[in-house]
Amino acid sequence: MPGKAAKIQVTERQFEILEEIVASRTAAVRLVQRAKVVLLAFAKHNNEEVGEIVGLNPQQASVWRKRWRDGWQRLISIECNEPRSVLKNEIETLLADKQRKGRASKFTPEQQVAIVAIACENPDEESDRPIAQFTVREIVDEAVKREIVPSISRTAVWSFLKSHRCSAASK
Repeated sequence: MPGKAAKIQVTERQFEILEEIVASRTAAVRLVQRAKVVLLAFAKHNNEEVGEIVGLNPQQASVWRKRWRDGWQRLISIECNEPRSVLKNEIETLLADKQRKGRASKFTPEQQVAIVAIACENPDEESDRPIAQFTVREIVDEAVKREIVPSISRTAVWSFLKSHRCSAASK
């Protein structure tokens, strides 16, 4: 037996903003999908119907329905005290993914900078390599040789170089 769905309340101004998001050609797909969830829930559709219409399963529809319900009082407070643009921004924030921690980097910022610095060197002069420019594989070898890191993957080195827009990242 299905549970009781979170009751959705939407003010006129919130409704206008949600419809504006749904109609936007530049809004992120997930934001549009979540705005539709709120509008459909407000129109008294159950989670199964909402999920089917927007392409989510009922549990996912329920998550966004509950998120809206839980943030509604804050939206009301903002709506009463702030301009429309602040309300729109808060609605978009409410319907956005929450920050996730992710895994901490295995390498310190100092190690990353030292590895990027290798890519900026002249390989022939600095490391006695008879080449004009480092490749990612050679940067890996040089970082281990200089004891910057005990080991590192080419993917990790490539990622550091790419984030610093180094030319060796294309090799």
